[in-house]
Amino acid sequence: MKPWLMPIALAALFVCTECIGEAGVADDDEYEEVVVRRKKKKKRPAASAETVIVPATTVVAVPVVVTTVSEDSEDEEVKPAEPPPPPEPPAAEAAEPRRLVRYFCKAWKDNDCERMWWAMSPKYRKKVSLKKFEKLFESDAELNGGLLDENVIETAKTKDGNEGVKVELVFKFPKAQHRFVMAVAERQSGGAFRLVDSPFIPKDLDDL
Repeated sequence: MKPWLMPIALAALFVCTECIGEAGVADDDEYEEVVVRRKKKKKRPAASAETVIVPATTVVAVPVVVTTVSEDSEDEEVKPAEPPPPPEPPAAEAAEPRRLVRYFCKAWKDNDCERMWWAMSPKYRKKVSLKKFEKLFESDAELNGGLLDENVIETAKTKDGNEGVKVELVFKFPKAQHRFVMAVAERQSGGAFRLVDSPFIPKDLDDL
């Protein structure tokens, strides 16, 4: 280097040093430290290959009511329930006077006055109501305890041409005398027999 350039180089170096110093001071004053904190995310445990999480599902069974409406249901009228048939004697029991008397005595021992009443002829039932008929046998039972047994003795024609069945009636009270009476059966239009008023039927004590 030439000797005359040395002073110029030193002067230039000094100026650059000052500029750099001032710039560093300015930079130090303007610098702000910015700290950014990041929240760490929680790590979820990894599901193992053998563990399978399945959401629970609730199944609710709802009954389904299916109503079938017939097209003709509106046109059909609701019919009232028919009453049961009356307890008339079976055809086999009503075909023979002897068997009809035994049928009647069986109902008598069972205290079934309704069956007994229907074993009587229509004319008798028209004249004597079921309530009055029951009263006849209730009053009779107060005297002898009711029917215990019967013995059919014989059958014979009556003066009216009906079928008569002579019967011995045995009652529950030991002191009650046996009653020997004639039961009378009348043939109806259909061929079946029905009992008519006779000594076989207890008498109405109010009429004596």
